[in-house]
Parts: sequence; C-alpha cells; structure tokens
Amino acid sequence: TVFVLLSLLVCASNRIIASESVPDVDDSNSVSTKNIASSNENHEETEKATEIMDEVIYYTKYHSNYNNGPKNFYLTTRRANICFTKNDYAYVEIFHLKILNPNMYNDIVKMLYETKDLYSFGSNDNKGKVIREYYPNLKMIQRSYQNDNTPFNTYSFSLTTKVEQSENVTIIGKASIDIYDDIVLNDNFINQFGFVIEIKSYHVAITYLKYIDHCRRHQKSLLNLYCRGCEGKKISNIMIKMLKTFED
Repeated sequence: TVFVLLSLLVCASNRIIASESVPDVDDSNSVSTKNIASSNENHEETEKATEIMDEVIYYTKYHSNYNNGPKNFYLTTRRANICFTKNDYAYVEIFHLKILNPNMYNDIVKMLYETKDLYSFGSNDNKGKVIREYYPNLKMIQRSYQNDNTPFNTYSFSLTTKVEQSENVTIIGKASIDIYDDIVLNDNFINQFGFVIEIKSYHVAITYLKYIDHCRRHQKSLLNLYCRGCEGKKISNIMIKMLKTFED
C-alpha cells in the first residue's frame, strides 16, 4: 500500500516544523479532500506525507543559507557556484545560479516543480500522474518508464510540495523512492532534494540542494563510490542547460 511506502520513507527524526508546516503554507486555499478517504489509514498517510515533506522543506531552507555550516566549493563565479557540505546526518550537494531575466520567475518555478530530478531537467521523462493529492500543494506522483536495461515497466513514486514563502520566494521539495511492480527493493533509497527560487530586481536566484543520508545502512555503499568531482561536472552541465533554457 501507499502507506507502507510512506512508512519506509519516514526519517528517524520526528521533527515537525509547526511554523512552516506544508498544509498551512497557503491559508487562502481550503484543504483539498481529493483522493483522501475518511479512513484512519488515509489520515495517517496524510500525516506521514506532511511530516516527510516538512523535513525536506526545513533542510532545504537551512542549507540554502551559506552561513549554516562549512562548505567545500567546487566552483565559484559571479553568477554560479557549486559546493558540498557534510554534517551529522547527511552529505549535501548545493548549487546557486543567477538567471538574468526576472520575468522568467513563474516559468522557472513551474518547470522545476515538474522536474523529476535534477538530471532529467528538460527531458520528456518529467510527466507524471498524480495518484494522491493530500493538499493542493502536497501530492504523490507516479511515473512509468522503460529502457534497454529494463524490459519491463519501471515505476517511480515521489512526494512533491511547493511552498510559497512570500510573493518573491518559492521553495520546492521532493522525496522519491523507486519500486518495481509494487515490490520495494532493498537497494533503493530516498532521493531528497529541493529548490529555493527567489526573484530579485535584475535576476532570478535558483538554489538547488540534494541530500544523501549517510545514517541509512543501504546508502553507505553508494557513498563509497561518491565522487565530488564527478558530481560537480554533472551539476555544471545541468547549470549550463538551465542558462540556455531560461535565458535564450
């Protein structure tokens, strides 16, 4: 069931960000009851989804402030930088990019909200089906795709939320896990990432953050293969792609 999937997603911490709780972000919208039954299971599922995304939004906001913790910089320019950091619970990839067209703010928010992950930015693999709408700004998306290495359909489920912190700042958070024919594989892991998009007088600032939780047993082997230089090059290519998309 979806609730079982959410139970696997939940972090050990029970942190709830009361002041920025996802359902309370936009008071002008009534809470949607679409796809939410009155059963206790669905009520618990909604609470679990909210708890997960509260935490994603919290850490996205926290690490978007460069003063919070030491940073290892891979790239530093006037318009872009890439850095990495580590603390007690996670490794974090961060990039900051300036788009010199403030009129693109809404388009940037829309496109990043629909993006499956950073590396599929601009691809046709972004389209998904909403299978749960807990609130207007908190949904579960299902995607189905197939490639040469997987002769059968591969399903990806993700929780996604969009928080309008102010008229000038939007925070997007996502948490995903891959499953095959409804069977959760042991080597799959949560991919948590987020964007902070802020409109300035002469540009739009995009900050991207991705978290790798090194406390999870099945992620430690992946971290042994982790290469900051490799990731830095990949992120640089994505940033170039974003510049071409949003400024051309």
